[in-house]
Amino acid sequence: MSDSPFALPPPPPMTPEKARDVGRAYKALAEHMSELGAQREAGRAERDSQWWLTYSLALSQTQPKAP
Repeated sequence: MSDSPFALPPPPPMTPEKARDVGRAYKALAEHMSELGAQREAGRAERDSQWWLTYSLALSQTQPKAP
């Protein structure tokens, strides 16, 4: 058994454009859920959208690793 606390794996490496697209998809889901009246789920999707869009910005500012 490991002594390290349980943690989810980090998101896989990807391009900033792909992370942006994931963020936009979560944003569309949030809007759809809000229209359906599912406010809790809409809020969660909105937070996920913000996280992915921020991740996209961070990726776009990071220098690619040299091979």
